[in-house]
Amino acid sequence: MKKWIAALLCAVMVMSLAACSGGGESSDGGGEESSDGGKTIELWTCWTEGADTEKAGKEQIAKWEEETGNTVNQTNFTYDMLHEKILTAAAGGNVPDLIWGLPEYVGEFYNMGILEDLTDRFESWEDKSALSDAVVKAMTIDDKVVGIPYEMTVRAYLVHEEDFKTAEVEIPETWEDLLALSDYYGKVGEYPTELACTGVRSPQELLVYLAQYDLEIATAQDGGKYKCTWNDNADELEKATKVFQFYKDLVDKKIVDENSKNWGWEETDENFATGIVGSYVTGNWLAEREQSNPDTMGDVKVAAIPYPSDGHAATYMECKPLFILTDSKNKEEAFDLACAFCSKEWQEAGFADRSPRSDVSTDSKWSKDFQALSDTGITFPPVTLGGITQAMQDAIAKVLQEGESPEEAAKWLCDAVNSSLEDTGELSE
Repeated sequence: MKKWIAALLCAVMVMSLAACSGGGESSDGGGEESSDGGKTIELWTCWTEGADTEKAGKEQIAKWEEETGNTVNQTNFTYDMLHEKILTAAAGGNVPDLIWGLPEYVGEFYNMGILEDLTDRFESWEDKSALSDAVVKAMTIDDKVVGIPYEMTVRAYLVHEEDFKTAEVEIPETWEDLLALSDYYGKVGEYPTELACTGVRSPQELLVYLAQYDLEIATAQDGGKYKCTWNDNADELEKATKVFQFYKDLVDKKIVDENSKNWGWEETDENFATGIVGSYVTGNWLAEREQSNPDTMGDVKVAAIPYPSDGHAATYMECKPLFILTDSKNKEEAFDLACAFCSKEWQEAGFADRSPRSDVSTDSKWSKDFQALSDTGITFPPVTLGGITQAMQDAIAKVLQEGESPEEAAKWLCDAVNSSLEDTGELSE
């Protein structure tokens, strides 16, 4: 395990770090005092520059600085660049105090030993009751709270209601309902739905279909390590096979465009927003397309993701954590700033339609209708995910592009997941 981490860090240190999304150069982490005697907090963010979140964030940071006497040195990156920068900073022992993260980072950073255990601080935080059990669970690994949430979104099944009325069909609740829409294209001139088969969105979507059968991509075992158990359990393998059969049936029955075998989220979101497809599983960020595509987005209805009739509802919950690094020199101040980001005031200002807090929402369908699905939210297991999510994409390709049987793809994915866990020292023997 240690050898693997050392090799990874060495590799990352030689990568170029020039292409961040903006914000200027970050200074070294440390415990420097600001000019007025407070602490200087190094904060790395990943907000979209020019968006409301950035504007509200900067306003709230300035207010926090005034109230506390501390100074925030904030630098903005893309998530990919922040990930690389953190690995480099951790290798050099010179880290920022507080960073925005993705749920995919939790297991990786925890296993590297670079995340501060926030459990005691969290238990004393007066606002913790505003977070659901599912949100707290997403911030927890090995019974330790390692993050404070700053944003939470779930996936929903978005439907162009007028198109479904034209096709004279009901919004599907189950896989079987969806697969029965073979006449939809002839009536409407578009496919009823689509799949993300490549890129970051595809493993998230696959994870949901597996969870609808109570399958996990990697299950916690005694001793704290993980294993994909499908190949050891005939019932689990049968269910995993059904999931890949569902993908195959969607293409074979022309429920989705055959070209979707090569599509990622860019194509699928664009297709839905411009009315080229009748429905799609995606997130509430498509609310912004109501302004850019008013003619095609005016009839959108938010529904639960279709599930197998012998399974149950589930959706992907992306709960983004703020991390405090173990080598931070300003942990108390960093925790206070993290809690400020998650406060009701800050959330209403910058994350009203995608807040992890149960007491922050709007009347918009993009907020309340999405939030209503959060009780069925699931997340990735807290393990190093790079090799696993790539294997999930490859397994979809094996069925849809290479013609491999759904059962063989399921078996292959189970072995590939366990191979990745072995490489990272997280496999339970």
